[in-house]
Amino acid sequence: MTFVIPDFWDAAMCARVRMAMDRGRASRAEIYLDGYRVDEDARRAFDIDVEDEAVDEVQRAIEATATQVAQFFRMSLSGEEGPGFLRYACGGFYGVHRDVAPGWDDGFPRRISVVVFLTTAGAGCEGGSLRLYAGSHASAASAALDIPPRAGMLVAFPSDLLHEVLPVTAGIRDAVVDWFY
Repeated sequence: MTFVIPDFWDAAMCARVRMAMDRGRASRAEIYLDGYRVDEDARRAFDIDVEDEAVDEVQRAIEATATQVAQFFRMSLSGEEGPGFLRYACGGFYGVHRDVAPGWDDGFPRRISVVVFLTTAGAGCEGGSLRLYAGSHASAASAALDIPPRAGMLVAFPSDLLHEVLPVTAGIRDAVVDWFY
């Protein structure tokens, strides 16, 4: 089950957020596995620290969707974690994972994952589709839904759903992520 707002942001908003990312400080994105660490076999991306004004604007926009998202997924939501700004260069990817794990309930009470694409496949970015798996395992037998990046599109899905970011084969894939709880 996937919630999509195709035109969540217009081109001007996407450009503003990308410019804020360009001005920000990049660090290699980490994974959480018994603590935070960089593991480029599992994830090859950059977390971008952007100025507070951009974070606030993005957070307000995503928070404004909470009621719609809650109704779609038929659950109550009490807040959100706060946006993260991700940049995948050529060769970047994030292997199959879930945004929750056993024991995370207190520190990471994620229920719904949110992705807002800032770049479009075929226009400065090749590859980098978000792949969502319908089954409990990522295998050839498991139905998968590939969502190519399209600037301005918001995608929300249950945080316990297996998913991945397929490799970027050319250009840059920029996105904002957040989690409702």
